[in-house]
Amino acid sequence: MISIPFFPGAWKDAVFFSPIQILSLYPKLKKESFLDSILERFQNKYYDLGYRFEYLMREFPKPETDKDAEVLGKLFSSSIQLKQIRIYDYNYRAMYSSDPKGPGFHKGLRLLGMQVPKAAWVEDTDGFLLYRNSSGDLYLQILKEDGDRIVQEASGSKKSFLPRDFSEGILYWVYKKKEENSELLETNLNPDSTLLPDTNEVSNSEESKAMIHALLDKNSKPQNILVRPVWEKTIVDDLEIFLAQPRKTRAEELLLILSAFGISLIALICGILASRILFTIRTENRFSEREEVIQVKTELIRLLGQFREKTK
Repeated sequence: MISIPFFPGAWKDAVFFSPIQILSLYPKLKKESFLDSILERFQNKYYDLGYRFEYLMREFPKPETDKDAEVLGKLFSSSIQLKQIRIYDYNYRAMYSSDPKGPGFHKGLRLLGMQVPKAAWVEDTDGFLLYRNSSGDLYLQILKEDGDRIVQEASGSKKSFLPRDFSEGILYWVYKKKEENSELLETNLNPDSTLLPDTNEVSNSEESKAMIHALLDKNSKPQNILVRPVWEKTIVDDLEIFLAQPRKTRAEELLLILSAFGISLIALICGILASRILFTIRTENRFSEREEVIQVKTELIRLLGQFREKTK
């Protein structure tokens, strides 16, 4: 490795060994992770219902007694109008059942080895919907018709209610493709955003929605090799997803890359020159040391010769 003795160590690390941010895969991995989360939400129709259950359980994250489970079960029944609910603990024992004649334990979980991931829904062996909470110590069983009803009531376009850090600065629109047009399912963009067309100039809301979709589609197509599209369009099955994440323009990124390579090249050339200079100095020092040694030996030989002549 080339030694650059006159460059500060921190500066050398920044130029040569630290990864250039613009070449990092982080934006790509962040986008892929976000897309996976969006697809999981919309391909699993009960996904948002799980968020609703977690919200109701925030005051009873882990019922310690059957009495606590009863209070939680009645809260579910009154809040989202469930006809039936059963709550099982981590041992699959029924802590509460709105049906007094319900089983004392869940046979699918205890006897048939049924597996339910945390914060996930499955249809159990009896045809009910079974949800396991995010901490994994509670199982909530409801009628499938109740689950379908709640999902149907919440269908249609909606503003994202997910935490702000879910999108991490990414703006998104999710559409469901149809034969004539596309139905907006969800967005986290403020309706008053300047990125949207002026809906006051549009005669009806349907025309406004079509205009927004057309605008997103238009701005997702590359216009120039140096200008990145405002929106990135991804199509999976019948879903259209438009994403916009804060990034520099391609021209700015190209300039940064060229600047980084230019600085690295200049530093490399300076390092080579410095190494050559140092090598030359060390070589000359070695020759000087050899010359001095030869002179000392010559002088010693001369003195030794004079001493021998005097002693004869």
